[in-house]
Amino acid sequence: MLTVAAVLPAMSGCGGGDEPAAGGKVTVTVGTANQGAVLKAVTDIVDAFNASQSEITVKLQQYPDPQTLLQKTLVQLSAGQPPTVSPCQPAWASAYAKVNGLVDISTMLGAPGALTADDLNDFHPVLLKSTKIGGKQLTLPFDRNSAFLYYNKALLKQGGFTEPPATWAQFAEYAAKLNTADTWAADVFNSPFTVSIWDSMVQAYGGKVLNDDQTAAAFNSQAGRDALRFWVDLVQKKQAKVSSEPNAGQLNFGAGKTALYVADSSALTFIQQAVGGKFEIGAAPMPAGPAGSFSELGGANICLFSRAPKAEQQAGFKFITYLLSKTKNGEFVKASNFLPNRRSTVSDLKDFYAQNPIPAIAVSQLDHAVDPPTVAAWPQIAAAILIDLLAAVRGETSVEDALKKAEKETNDILKK
Repeated sequence: MLTVAAVLPAMSGCGGGDEPAAGGKVTVTVGTANQGAVLKAVTDIVDAFNASQSEITVKLQQYPDPQTLLQKTLVQLSAGQPPTVSPCQPAWASAYAKVNGLVDISTMLGAPGALTADDLNDFHPVLLKSTKIGGKQLTLPFDRNSAFLYYNKALLKQGGFTEPPATWAQFAEYAAKLNTADTWAADVFNSPFTVSIWDSMVQAYGGKVLNDDQTAAAFNSQAGRDALRFWVDLVQKKQAKVSSEPNAGQLNFGAGKTALYVADSSALTFIQQAVGGKFEIGAAPMPAGPAGSFSELGGANICLFSRAPKAEQQAGFKFITYLLSKTKNGEFVKASNFLPNRRSTVSDLKDFYAQNPIPAIAVSQLDHAVDPPTVAAWPQIAAAILIDLLAAVRGETSVEDALKKAEKETNDILKK
């Protein structure tokens, strides 16, 4: 895996490329790892932008998954030829910022036809939290989502429940009654998404995953142990099972094998396809712990790379302005079920959410949504933590030993 450390020496002395010929059309490249309906929504916006003017051509560079997008972008960045614009998960942006690879967007606000400071103030404050790095506005909110609870209304009714669980304690109580010869309560995913769910639970139990300045692990605590033991107990009681990955979880939920399913808002279309109308899908906010309900934000912000020629940077920001405009953000949200970036968009979509209550759940819990750690090494840390969490869930090690091992691995990575 290519890391920031590998990029740093290669970036020495790198600068922007040649400016396009005077009067020439500027090409803007945009990376994406979106799939399905979300990819179509992005493609439609790109096509509309290209048709709306004759000075800029936007071309999508599509990758099969976020990890491939990150690795390809790091390779391109090391060669001084990254895309013009790309989705940036918070930790990715920190990695790119370490090599001065991103444009300070605040320097471009207010240009003719560009986003303004008023636009910036319209973005939801929770979504803006991860967009500044080192005091600089290096990204803007784009396709963010938050996890919540999907449930099979028919299975809950069979278990004697008329409402979904509101707390993690209730979740465990429900699980005991939703377990039959053919069904179980929920899946634990062999995926980084499991770390996101656990992170949300650690905070719900009153803890945190990293310390405040993100220099050391903080999860080897009572809150961290309680959050992990929750899933260990469910799996040991055969009320939950470890599935291979989130898609397997979708298939199990769609087949009516699991009653409760934690996923984000952008998964709705895929879940509906898996269910195929066999039962009614319900949705509820992320269950609460003693410290409240927390849902870790997923998805990405959008960033503009500094290695492109100035004309390309300016053209890229014009596309970002178009992409994040209130009108296009509203269209994107309705097509993709991602969170609205703007507070004004939420108001504009009141009728849409009244008719589509499931994605409205993500909006309702936005005030207590939280970002994952933004430190550049977080993807590597999350991959290590996942292995240790699953070892405990499968009964291969104790909760205490799993978190002790994960703590050492996390601190070792952070010291590099």
